[in-house]
Amino acid sequence: MITVSVIDRAEVPEVVEHVARVLAEFGLEFGVGSETDEAVRNLPASYLDHGGAFWVAREVDGDRRTLVGTCGVFPVAPETFELRKMYLAAAARGLGVGTRLLDEAIAWTKAHGGERMVLDTTDAMGAAIKFYERHGFVRDDTQIRGARCTRGYVRPL
Repeated sequence: MITVSVIDRAEVPEVVEHVARVLAEFGLEFGVGSETDEAVRNLPASYLDHGGAFWVAREVDGDRRTLVGTCGVFPVAPETFELRKMYLAAAARGLGVGTRLLDEAIAWTKAHGGERMVLDTTDAMGAAIKFYERHGFVRDDTQIRGARCTRGYVRPL
């Protein structure tokens, strides 16, 4: 069973490790090329204090609760929230975890006055790009914020 919940401060070290591990799969280093990496170390306040939110997805099997995904939303302009740190463990890709996280992020964003969601990513994350495009994101490179990113996207809500 997969659960999605708002991050708790006690989960931060595990989330940092998860994000760093996924970035490394694509030849990227945590803390290099994205100012948003440092905010992960200061969750949940780094998002909550600025009007955003952050979630973790876990696979629950008896007493075992394995972190399999993360994502957050952060306001970047009026009625515009950026989808950030949407990273899935390799074993969780293609199982609906990304859709669960994205649905949570979109519902929260709409409930908080968001009219559009933006994101940036890198060409190396081909499966993620296909996922975003299947879920209504349209390429808009003006949304590139991170130095390690090569593509931007926007989706009206």
